[in-house]
Amino acid sequence: MRLNLSRVHCTLFVFLALATLCAQTALAGPLDRQTERLITSTNLGGGTAAVYIADLDTGEELASYESDEALIPASTMKLLTTGTALHVLGADFVFKTKLILDESVDPPLLIIEGDGDPALGDPAIFEGEQPGVEMGMLLDQIAETLRGAGVESISGIVVDDRVFDRNYTHPAWPEDQLNRWYCAQIGGLNFHTNVINVYTQPAQSGTPLVRMQPDAYWVQLNVKAKSNRKSRDTAWVSRPTKANIFTVHGNVSAKSEIPAAVDTPPLFAGRVLATALEERGITVGDGTQSTIDAVRLVEPGESLETSRTLAIITTPLDEVLRRINTNSHNMYAESLLKRIGNEVTSDPGSWENGSAVIRMVMSERIGAAAAESTIISDGSGMSRENRVTPKTFVSWMRSLARSDDWDTFVASMATPGSGTLKKRFGDEISSELHAKSGYLTGTYGLAGVLEHPRTRQRVVFSIMLNDVRAGSTALNAKPLIDDIVDEIDDFLNERAGVPAMGG
Repeated sequence: MRLNLSRVHCTLFVFLALATLCAQTALAGPLDRQTERLITSTNLGGGTAAVYIADLDTGEELASYESDEALIPASTMKLLTTGTALHVLGADFVFKTKLILDESVDPPLLIIEGDGDPALGDPAIFEGEQPGVEMGMLLDQIAETLRGAGVESISGIVVDDRVFDRNYTHPAWPEDQLNRWYCAQIGGLNFHTNVINVYTQPAQSGTPLVRMQPDAYWVQLNVKAKSNRKSRDTAWVSRPTKANIFTVHGNVSAKSEIPAAVDTPPLFAGRVLATALEERGITVGDGTQSTIDAVRLVEPGESLETSRTLAIITTPLDEVLRRINTNSHNMYAESLLKRIGNEVTSDPGSWENGSAVIRMVMSERIGAAAAESTIISDGSGMSRENRVTPKTFVSWMRSLARSDDWDTFVASMATPGSGTLKKRFGDEISSELHAKSGYLTGTYGLAGVLEHPRTRQRVVFSIMLNDVRAGSTALNAKPLIDDIVDEIDDFLNERAGVPAMGG
């Protein structure tokens, strides 16, 4: 009897192939096919997609598509920064900016001790707490505090910004965008989100009307823009130098507000305060120098006399988290990264020690492998050097869900109709969505959690798109992400026995 080996080999191959296919089918998540279908049927111009979806509580994998691929996260990076801040600082943490008087000299010296608070003088914070209240209220209160302490004049202002280093700008940020509000510098003392708002208005002809807020008279403002009511408004502001020299360009055809990032925020903040105190009747300086020259930064090793603390200006951490994860404010996120670096090391907060702290906490919470596969360049996601996998984001959020910090963390994220999701989802989904979006040119992301209102089943997800070609294909990116979220919502409804939305 002769054995036909070729037939045996063929039969064995088919058997093994079928066994492998059956195993893959058995292990596939319930949303795998739909997720892959949505991705492969969308033209991303050769872009890369990676997705991971899981049950938040059980860890059941619902869908995985290239989920171990480390991609540029854009602003979803903020989820790592804010989660680490809750772990390191605690949900009850408050930033404390101190106003201290040195009475060893006459007149006394005012010391402003920064804590890296990104919210100090932020108009959006004032509006959120007390509608109609402007930044001037804070300056009024500081002046009243000094007068209440019997101080009518000060010899000068020293800004103690040593909570952070003085590397104000991240080296990986786009150099041609450093004048934009979203690339604002980061200081140990921040004020007015480290931007100056330039307001433009067309005149009858020629040079438009221009003013600034804060009204910093020492800032050089050049106007090269022209009034032209018949053209499209193209006004913009440049700051190409490492100094506070701004130039307004373009056509001004309507009223507009243009935020521009300032240089050396701690010194800028001290000068704004000095001029505000002068305007409110408190003399600043010894009379031999200008008001702004009476303001200086503390020397690195300088010892300051502290006779008494006049006031402490506080901002709760949860308020900062909301500005980061709902509004995606980069300066807030970078301040938080540097603050956790300072908290753990006691050295001035920096991008280096802040990133090291995030990696350390990741290793502790979700394992060394996840931390090692993650590249942390900055805290906001502006840097294109960051790299994170979707599976890492999901593991991270699952670890936070098992902690006392989860409620604070999830409440900080945007919901449909708010923040960066203001124009997304709306009534399209029935589940409760809390998520953080991300965007850089060619890069899109969304990560968060969906909770079904009836069953309270929670699904956590991370969707990442990189290298999406500009042009018409870029218009497909957000709809693809939203379709995947719709798919998760349909899945939750199906498990709850509820008809799909619109079905």
